[in-house]
Amino acid sequence: MPERLAMLDQYRRIKARYRDAILFFRLGDFYEMFFEDAIVASSLLDLTLTKRQGQPMCGIPYHAYKPYIARLLKAGKKVAICEQLTAPGSKGIIERDVIEVVTPGTTIEEDFIDHASNNYLASLCSLEGRMCIACLDVSTGEFRAYSSMEEGGGGSEAGAGAGSGAEFLRSELYRLAPREIIIQQSLYERPEMGAIIREMEGILVERRPDWSFDRVKALGELKERFGVASLKGFGFSDEAPELAAAGILLEYLDENAKTRSPHIRSLLPYDRDDHLSLDEATRRNLELVRNLSDSGKRDTLLSVLDKTKCAGGFRLLRQWILQPLRRKGLIEARLDAVEYLYRDQLLLNDLRRRLGAVLDSERLIARLAMDKAHAKDLLALGDSLRASLSIGDLLKDRSAPALLTEGLDEEVEKSCALVSGIIDRSIKEDPSILLTEGNLMMDGYSAELDHLRSVKKDSTQILEEYLEEEKNGSGIQNLRIRYNKIIGYYLEVSKGKIDAVPAHFIRRQSLVAGERYTTDRLAEIESEINGATEKIAELEKRLFLEVRESLKIHIESMERLARVIAATDCLASFAETATEGAYCRPELLEESVISIKQGRHPVVEACLPAGDFVPNDLELDTEGACFALITGPNMAGKSTILRQTALITLMAHIGSFVPAETARIGITDKIFCRVGAQDNLARGESTFLVEMHETAYILNTATPRSLVIMDEVGRGTGTLDGVSIAWAVSEQLLDAVRCRTLFATHYHELTSISHPHLVNLSMAVLENEGEIVFLKRLKEGAAAGSYGLHVARLAGIPEEVLARAKALQKRFVSFERSLSPLAEAEPPAVASPRIRERQPSRELFSADDMAIAKLRGIDPDRMTPLEALQFLSELSATLR
Repeated sequence: MPERLAMLDQYRRIKARYRDAILFFRLGDFYEMFFEDAIVASSLLDLTLTKRQGQPMCGIPYHAYKPYIARLLKAGKKVAICEQLTAPGSKGIIERDVIEVVTPGTTIEEDFIDHASNNYLASLCSLEGRMCIACLDVSTGEFRAYSSMEEGGGGSEAGAGAGSGAEFLRSELYRLAPREIIIQQSLYERPEMGAIIREMEGILVERRPDWSFDRVKALGELKERFGVASLKGFGFSDEAPELAAAGILLEYLDENAKTRSPHIRSLLPYDRDDHLSLDEATRRNLELVRNLSDSGKRDTLLSVLDKTKCAGGFRLLRQWILQPLRRKGLIEARLDAVEYLYRDQLLLNDLRRRLGAVLDSERLIARLAMDKAHAKDLLALGDSLRASLSIGDLLKDRSAPALLTEGLDEEVEKSCALVSGIIDRSIKEDPSILLTEGNLMMDGYSAELDHLRSVKKDSTQILEEYLEEEKNGSGIQNLRIRYNKIIGYYLEVSKGKIDAVPAHFIRRQSLVAGERYTTDRLAEIESEINGATEKIAELEKRLFLEVRESLKIHIESMERLARVIAATDCLASFAETATEGAYCRPELLEESVISIKQGRHPVVEACLPAGDFVPNDLELDTEGACFALITGPNMAGKSTILRQTALITLMAHIGSFVPAETARIGITDKIFCRVGAQDNLARGESTFLVEMHETAYILNTATPRSLVIMDEVGRGTGTLDGVSIAWAVSEQLLDAVRCRTLFATHYHELTSISHPHLVNLSMAVLENEGEIVFLKRLKEGAAAGSYGLHVARLAGIPEEVLARAKALQKRFVSFERSLSPLAEAEPPAVASPRIRERQPSRELFSADDMAIAKLRGIDPDRMTPLEALQFLSELSATLR
């Protein structure tokens, strides 16, 4: 068979085993792609597509393959790397095989992953009425599994009341943001589940048959992997269905990486009872780690709190923000550590300086564990370990809180110091990243290597000594040793001295000016010099691999140290943020209260000049006024008040100081944020349908320990429908749920709800001779109006449009007042004992009723003279 046909036959056999991957087929100095792979790759990589004998093909240089793989992974593709296993020129066709399959969720190459976020591979299945999820970050070794009862299932669950299986799945996928998902086929075929998977952008999805999710098989493999008789020590019973999801992740990793992963040493549960729940809409609307404008980090809570100095600390900070704690003891431990650093600024500065020397230890350890670490990786690891150990010494000398030194025992320190010492003694200062070029090992590490290097280094002296020997023996004083790439080293004799050439000279080449000779001794010297270079490269590779393998026994200690340093970096970041922003330590309570004095929005404040942000107070208590109905015009700051309350509550639950003068925060189980107007056409949902879905989720899952912030509920439909929905939602939250709630609205009709747990608040507005000033201050009592026309003028609406709108406004008000009295008809569904017994005689709420409601909602003793005059003006306007 012709060689090309044999090679293509070999390609087809290998490609048949990797049908779902683009095959990089090594041919000399190129990775070639053929047939369908060539068509797809040429399009994604902007490569020239050529044809040979009618067969499509394209290629890339093998030494520059990483940028191309990175682009394919970003496009959601797998890449199978097929290498030459035998040397070119050997008899028959070169042997080739796939040495690794690179996928978005299993890669650990620094060129292919984002250092600022976890690179999760997730698996999903439904077993025994439970939605099971496992996630694995191969680049850090984090491995977790957990489950939740699906809707309609019985029994208890961690975080009960989390909603349907679909909502649970959506929330978890948005929290994890995996790059690759392995999903049970039958689960994917459920319309609501498949829709959730398809709406996740840029994720590679691998569907596996149901039988591949085998709990019994997975249990055995996990026990064998971790060397334990039971997984109870990790928090799992043998019957836990989520083990099936965990097992398939390790199986998939082994299939693709072609090697074991010793840094994955345990499987951990994710106890949702330990964490405050945040659904997808809340994470998005609060802009915790991604903003709404471009999904970037700018203008997010993460951007404000991020003062971290190392990559591991940043990734952990992002996790902490998305996974706030619920256990008071765990939160207080973080706050104690933050306060300790906050009160010792010299220590904090020294600590952050040392943290700056720590590199990405977690991912360096992962590369070491999976035999991907090159010599510069080991040097970086050694430097990071030294810096990390110095941080441990600094904190232990200061008797720091346990959380800052937890895990730094003598065994860990001794093990990590040993690794750092081995690297220092073995690896050169500026080594090659390739194993085939030498320049890896330190002088003095190996006697054999030193000898070979001496031979190579002293080759000039050896040749000169031999040349003097021949000059003396032959008497040819102008004898020279030369070198060229064709014949190697040779002795050059001029024409006039050819008669004096000794018998042991062997003629190699005749020239016009003279002759070129060699000798047996010169050939030996040449062989020794040339062989030394090859031997040095081979020996350095072997020595390096021995060193790298010897370090693996210390992986567990290095991982423990890396985790401590990442947590310390986060806590130091909180302390630095508190110092810069003048934040206070929140007081955590078991009661469901929120008491904030001079609270500020952390992100908005960071974007304004110092001192420009207007702080506000807020008091909510489920035993008293727990429902704040907030009215006021647009641009007055209602949304800022809502969001800052949620963010302050969340910051307290992650163990951070908060932007306030004082803050007393009751332990919260869930935060719900229903703000803004967004559609989701991909799901077939209009703006109003999205709003109603989010509202329904809140009403169905909120508990008395939850915090709910809602903005403009019902504004996506007609006024009568909208006000009715908003009224009914308010009643449900007041009576059935009775949780801490901030409810902002433009429906002033809602201010007539009378309930012992409701308080009317509004945004202060100063009106003077037709000019409106938004004071950005929250005050008691309902707003006098919405000032929509004023806001429209600020936005640049033409004056003729504003004049027409004002005339129409008067007509609509007159029309509303001419409606038949509601008292003559059957009382509306919204009428209840919570509404004052006296019903309006002409319209739903008369001017007298509104004025009385305003008077009842104020405390004159707490008003300044200016506020009293302003209130009197508003009251007069209401009565007019």
